[in-house]
Amino acid sequence: MKRIALCLVIGAALLLPARAAYATPITFVAHLSGANEIPPNNSPATGLAQVVLDAAAHTMQLNVVFSGLTTPDTAAHIHCCLPFPFDPINIGVATTLPAFPGFPLGVTSGTYSSAVLSLTDPATYNPAFITLEGGIAGAEAALVAGIENRETYLNIHTQQFGGGEIRGFLVAVPEPGTLLLLGAGLAAIACVTWRRHWRMQSRRLPRALRRGSRWVASG
Repeated sequence: MKRIALCLVIGAALLLPARAAYATPITFVAHLSGANEIPPNNSPATGLAQVVLDAAAHTMQLNVVFSGLTTPDTAAHIHCCLPFPFDPINIGVATTLPAFPGFPLGVTSGTYSSAVLSLTDPATYNPAFITLEGGIAGAEAALVAGIENRETYLNIHTQQFGGGEIRGFLVAVPEPGTLLLLGAGLAAIACVTWRRHWRMQSRRLPRALRRGSRWVASG
């Protein structure tokens, strides 16, 4: 029982920092490709988007890199909110139209790093999305929930593909806390495995000693 308690203490000690590590901000990434579009296309373009969401501070910051578009891009934004995670459908635009502030348009490749965008600023959103959600507070709540629940995608539109050439679902990057949680589980498993091994060895030892004593007596 003491060894089991020790295992639990070790697991709890590892879980405490894990919970603290899973605080905001949270980073989400999207791998952009034509295969993710609805319908899919054969564009050779690729891209990677990173969204750093801080719900407590009511902010969002984006980093995007893309290359190989077939024609110059015309728009780039986040669509929200899907009925369920990764639903393969097209939905409306949630963020600024036609593109994030300062996003490079009229190019086939580029990089973008936004300023820290306020989620309480109407300029961060598509006006139609604000209306749909009943105001700024509703728009913020919907966008945050959509990103956290894997119900959004980032889309880059081009002259050839007006509906979008490359897109990707935003998915949370594993937090350090997730790794610590895994470590806690592995530590607990190791404790239990060691305890079972120790018990088996302790049972075998007396039998081995008894067999040894009989061999000495018979000899």
